[in-house]
Amino acid sequence: MKSYRPTPAVLQETERLLAGRPSFHHSPLEDVADLLTSGRHYSWVGIYLTVDKKTSSALQESGSHPAQVAMPGTVEKIVVSIKIAGRELGFLAVESERQHTFGAEDRVLLERVAGLLARFLTGRGKYLLLKARNGDMTHKAAAASR
Repeated sequence: MKSYRPTPAVLQETERLLAGRPSFHHSPLEDVADLLTSGRHYSWVGIYLTVDKKTSSALQESGSHPAQVAMPGTVEKIVVSIKIAGRELGFLAVESERQHTFGAEDRVLLERVAGLLARFLTGRGKYLLLKARNGDMTHKAAAASR
């Protein structure tokens, strides 16, 4: 069920989800995507990992750059780079079926979530980047509420 959650609550929950014990069978990235769709007015959230300099491997299986694809019914979309120390690790793509969904608060929230994801992916979640680069990524880290 969707319920609007304030930015501090979403950030605190994101930190909690990423601080949990990583598993090869379940990605905390899926939980973060679910949190963003259930706690805000977003209809879809996808987390893409950069496999090499030319492509991004979407954990939800798409060969296109996240800015070039959208779910049917999408009215607005925002794509935030996940990077640390100038190194791009991936993208956070968020879509909405509503107009005027993304304001300044949403931009700040998504940039902070991308920062938390970057720290996770270079620390406890490093295995996810390794799996993606080795072509072993078979699960999805996208959430939809449609």
